[in-house]
Amino acid sequence: MAFLVFFILSSLIIKAQNILEKHIQADGITSISIHGNDIFKISVLTSKTNQIKMTSTLDGEYQNDFQMVSIKENHTLNLSLEHLSFMEIPDDKRNAHKVIAATLYLEIPEQLTVTVLSDIASVDLNGKFKSLFIELQQGKCRINGNVETATINTFDGDISVITKSATVNAQSNHGKVDLDKFYDLDAAWELKSINGDITVEKQI
Repeated sequence: MAFLVFFILSSLIIKAQNILEKHIQADGITSISIHGNDIFKISVLTSKTNQIKMTSTLDGEYQNDFQMVSIKENHTLNLSLEHLSFMEIPDDKRNAHKVIAATLYLEIPEQLTVTVLSDIASVDLNGKFKSLFIELQQGKCRINGNVETATINTFDGDISVITKSATVNAQSNHGKVDLDKFYDLDAAWELKSINGDITVEKQI
């Protein structure tokens, strides 16, 4: 009986989520800019593909009033979570999870430039990128992959990097910094945090 109740509740939760999947042709796109305010988790994976696969999951009391919007401008794909209804959303930080809980997953071609700006998101990046620019206020940043250049700034979140090539300039005001020694120095990493720890490890 307990299993049956759990299964029914799980099914209701899954159905209650607002899930959007979208495939975008990547021809002509050289960069992706994610305006990630109000998104709790952002994951990006690169692969040998000519499409950008976007999956967003929205949950919370006002999930149907928001949608992930994609706009192509010149060679950049801009992604953001937008409030699309006329209903006013209460500005209650204590109950923010009841308003909207959003996650974004992207699978993109290799060697693109990716920019992420967010107030609450944690970011998880895997693969091969041309360059990265990440600025996070609350969330942490984890990268397992390779770049030509990367600039990562966090306020509270840790920065964790696993890569093959790194010339690293790392600074944390109130956290610890732990850097492996690299012999391949082609990639330039600029890493800064106010309160978070910074670790850079050599990819095996």
